[in-house]
Amino acid sequence: MPKPYAPLLQQLLIEFKNQRLGAAEQIARTILKINSKDLVALQILGLSLAMQDRVLEAIEPLKKAAKEDPKNSELLTNLAKAQHTAGHFREAAVTYEQLIKLIGPKPEILTDLGTSYAKLKDYQSALVLFDQAISIDPNYFLVWSNRGNLLAEQNQIRDAITSYERSIQLNPNYAESWTNLGNALFDLGLYEKSLECHDQALRLNPRYAEALSNKGNAHLEKKEITDAYACYLKAFKEKPNVPYLFGQLYAAKMSLIDWGNLDQFEEDLSQAILNRSFATLPFNALSYANLELQAVAAQIIVRDRYPSLNQNPVKKINSTVSSKYRIAYFSSDFGDHPVGILMEQILELHDRNEFEIIGVYLKPLTQSPLANRLQSLFDEVIFVDALSLRDAEELLLSKQIDVAVDLNSHTSGGKMQLFANRIAPLQVNYLGYAGSSGANYFDYIICDRTVIPIDHANYYSEKLAYLPNSFFPADSLVKDLGPIPSRSSQGLPDDAFVYSCFNNAYKFSPAIFDVWARLLNNNTNAVLWLSSLNSIAKENLLGEFLKRGVENDRIFFASKVPERKDHLSRLRCADLLLDTPNYNAHATSADALWAGLPVLTVLGTTFAGRVAASQLKALGLNELIVNSLDEYESLADRITKSPNLLRELREKLLIARDRAPLFNTSQYVKDLESLYKRMLERAGENLPADHLMPN
Repeated sequence: MPKPYAPLLQQLLIEFKNQRLGAAEQIARTILKINSKDLVALQILGLSLAMQDRVLEAIEPLKKAAKEDPKNSELLTNLAKAQHTAGHFREAAVTYEQLIKLIGPKPEILTDLGTSYAKLKDYQSALVLFDQAISIDPNYFLVWSNRGNLLAEQNQIRDAITSYERSIQLNPNYAESWTNLGNALFDLGLYEKSLECHDQALRLNPRYAEALSNKGNAHLEKKEITDAYACYLKAFKEKPNVPYLFGQLYAAKMSLIDWGNLDQFEEDLSQAILNRSFATLPFNALSYANLELQAVAAQIIVRDRYPSLNQNPVKKINSTVSSKYRIAYFSSDFGDHPVGILMEQILELHDRNEFEIIGVYLKPLTQSPLANRLQSLFDEVIFVDALSLRDAEELLLSKQIDVAVDLNSHTSGGKMQLFANRIAPLQVNYLGYAGSSGANYFDYIICDRTVIPIDHANYYSEKLAYLPNSFFPADSLVKDLGPIPSRSSQGLPDDAFVYSCFNNAYKFSPAIFDVWARLLNNNTNAVLWLSSLNSIAKENLLGEFLKRGVENDRIFFASKVPERKDHLSRLRCADLLLDTPNYNAHATSADALWAGLPVLTVLGTTFAGRVAASQLKALGLNELIVNSLDEYESLADRITKSPNLLRELREKLLIARDRAPLFNTSQYVKDLESLYKRMLERAGENLPADHLMPN
């Protein structure tokens, strides 16, 4: 007997066949009001929603249909794919298991089931399923590509490349394998070859958003910001929800000083973060003066990429035993990098009677005098860059580390997943990243009362371990800066008042440019001296100042210099360093202060926006810390117009440099070691981590 709504069913099939998905959805809903169990309407409603990228909504009608017809393999396949796409990986795995019971272990289903297990970080089960699929059909290209993804996620990069290459050999027209291969080559630092692979993926599919995003990352690592921005922009137009693309586009936009529609852009990105979507890498959120946004961004990526799966059994701390404590520093930057520069004196001054110092290299050793020097300062060096995550964990556990100190966190080259299952009884976030890791497996973050006041503690997943002065280990190794170079040698006018800011362009903002422009317009003898920029960023920067009435001949750009000493020496050609408020100068500020250049800063609301203030307090120069941009502008203007005030500030700075705590690295290391011992004593007494206030 025909159904009373048969004409509606016929119209539903016509609309769906012609891809009029909105109309198909409405007709299906109408039918389901008449008969909530109609299989055709349930399935077409689910498929219509899924094809409109509404996969979360698609699951319910497909699940109801599968309950009515549990032996319909096509229906179960559609349900499993919707569950997987929506991120319901455990439910997808259950549905794929049902499919296998129904129609047997087909390589396609085994591959999809393995991919769901991989998303659940059940790597062993996933690998078994992929290998089972290969044993059934060794020529199934997709399983080789997905197997490569699984291996890459476990840092088995060379094995992953072998799998990708096999996939491409079987199907050279599968764009995803090409971009996956590009990502693996990126992980090996082979950025040019990585770009070639992404280009091949884009030749096959010019609108492939993930490949465009991946290509942008390779350009970014090569410091080709303009090309990176173009890739991110194209990708965003095609598919704005590519994981972490929004933040990469924002970072490139800020680096190029492309401030068109910036307020709306930042508002949309903020909302995406608060909605807990995979919007941005945490580092890109440091430019926001918002602790909640930074905390949420970190929590999101930890849950997505660096979850804690199984807690390894680690050694028990015994503070009564007389053997040395083993402190391991983890970094990708033990070389010519601010972190490498700042760590040199710490490593040299550590008390070897109490501590054994281990260097864990997250990247291969670079060749430079500083890199060689740093390597020589460790009691033991461990390279984990070429090891799988599991092999690295096992090696590190065998080293019986007491305190594992991550100098990267959410910065380029970091490997937070190493810490997720515990490799030491105490794990510490320190120095490299000016914010919370967002991970509950870091016990402490090393800080001071300025960068993280105790009333900010709720925004940090770690307990706060306070140093008594600035947390920042300012470098003071270059003692003799030589004679002050002439201003003309730096391309600067001899008789001008020179404002300087050597911060990266992504720290700039329209608000600070407004202030700088007014200072330049109100002080016609003043100029602004900035770091060198690429041609597009420079053009945009000069254009922004022209809009604010400042001619190009008031802006100067520093050239690259070969040696650190040369840079420190030339800083003395400036009169005042103007800091950026939301994301301060960090190493740049410390360098200026060491060179005798006063730094003016606004006390920000986040760790990243309070570092310069921390340094100034440790020098006793609180008068250079202000609380608003209005105060900042007023004080900068007073200093510009008062040679006596500038001279007094310089003299006070030079005296403080030799007497105040900021550059007293010997005392800094003693304070740091005292902090480690307090952590260890608590752990030795089986007490959980807790805030460690300064003594």
